[in-house]
Amino acid sequence: MRFSRTNDPSMMPCAFFPSRNARMFDQSSVRPSHPPSTQPNPDPLPPEPDFTQPSERLAPARRTLAAAVACSVLVAATAIGWFVVRDSHSPLTASDGLSASDTPQPAAHQMSAGQMSAQHAYPETGTPMPEASAEPDSDEAAIAAAPRVYETSVRLEKGDTVAGALGELDLAGAEVADVVDALAEHVNLRRLPIGQSIDVKLQGPAEGRARPILLALAVRPEARREITVERDEQGELDATVKVFEIVSRLRRAAGVVNGSVIESVEASGVPHPALAEMLRAFSWDVNFQHDIKAGDRFALLIEQAWTEDGRPVDGGRVLWAEITTGGGEETFAIYRFQPQGGTDFFYSREGESVVKALLRTPLNLSRISSRFGLRRHPVLGFTRLHAGIDFAAPTGTPVLAAGNGRIVEAGVNGGYGRWVKIGHDNGLATGYAHLSRIASGVRRSARIRQGQVIGFVGSSGLSTGPHLHFELHRNGRPVNPLDVAHTSQRQRLDGAELIRFRARVEEIDRARQTAPDLD
Repeated sequence: MRFSRTNDPSMMPCAFFPSRNARMFDQSSVRPSHPPSTQPNPDPLPPEPDFTQPSERLAPARRTLAAAVACSVLVAATAIGWFVVRDSHSPLTASDGLSASDTPQPAAHQMSAGQMSAQHAYPETGTPMPEASAEPDSDEAAIAAAPRVYETSVRLEKGDTVAGALGELDLAGAEVADVVDALAEHVNLRRLPIGQSIDVKLQGPAEGRARPILLALAVRPEARREITVERDEQGELDATVKVFEIVSRLRRAAGVVNGSVIESVEASGVPHPALAEMLRAFSWDVNFQHDIKAGDRFALLIEQAWTEDGRPVDGGRVLWAEITTGGGEETFAIYRFQPQGGTDFFYSREGESVVKALLRTPLNLSRISSRFGLRRHPVLGFTRLHAGIDFAAPTGTPVLAAGNGRIVEAGVNGGYGRWVKIGHDNGLATGYAHLSRIASGVRRSARIRQGQVIGFVGSSGLSTGPHLHFELHRNGRPVNPLDVAHTSQRQRLDGAELIRFRARVEEIDRARQTAPDLD
């Protein structure tokens, strides 16, 4: 670096400050007594007498001293500010768990204790700054060293056991056995359903321990009961059972039939058990394959049990239901009612039971493939009386008893294949042919109730495909089942029972006006 020459001492670099006692002079006052020498290195001129006044000689020195003091103050302030900023932004803090002595420092940065205290002072007041601890807090260190606690959940798949599911969490075999023993006292582990969820709280492996430890486990085998296994203060596993309170809730659902009745009702949020109950209640009057048209409407009021924490206990039961048929041409409504000493079921608004002596169809949601009357036999090839009605349905579809009665015949019967015949009151009898198999317990002289499963759809005997051939006999002669089903007698309420029923109808009507919709 090159410097330019100057005669003004105040413009000299701060690094070349003269001492207080240095002799200062004005070069302009020096008058050479002989011409400049032409020698390469002439001897310096001898000093000559100084004829200036003392005050004139001290003026340049004062200016130089003032400039030196100003530069010193500026350099000192800059240095202090640099050290303060460096320490405030240093990544090496106590939270990192390191002290400054852990990192080698250059020699130029090593300072005495006095310098360090000046460095850590607030510039405005000079008050010492609080020094950060170089060592981590003991509580923080203990927390960092503690094993991690976490929660997870396992689901039982087909073929799984509780012991096997817990073993997949890398728990010790002895610990898994203790948990299974604690649970087995309160629940049959073999009866847990597929998809059962088990919530687990674990403590991760600690130093010197290779496996996690189970802290708590909870399983809810049914909506109203929850079993919890926890470790006590001694480290032993203890199981407790919590029983939730049950509350009853009313919910309303409504919609328009668009395609399948089942799909339309399920889309409105109605649980499957309540849906099945509605279909059965209307089955005496409505053929769901032929009577329901696109645009028909339905509505239900169901009562469902829930736990206090918001879990459904059952599928609900229908209190009221309404459905239209034929695109709105006809409307059917039913109310749940239980007469004294009788069974709990459905009645029309006028107090007439929906139950007839015979079901209109012995299959749910089947279609008629061949009607009663003369026809050409599809196997034999000639025309003869078709003494019943054929309902097309998939193999294995349950076949229901059309009414209460006793089994008259049950077994193979020629072209009928597997066959069941039931005798009813008033000289009526029903027959069910081409079954794939007969239900267990259905044998000669056995008592059967209306709606009970007596067999399953098949194609045994003279048959071209799976279907149910259904016959109705009156006094031993075949008659059209649909005609008898329409004229079948119903039970009617009267007297005090009718008064009780009408009060129940009013109560249900008020409830369905205020009940919230199903979620």
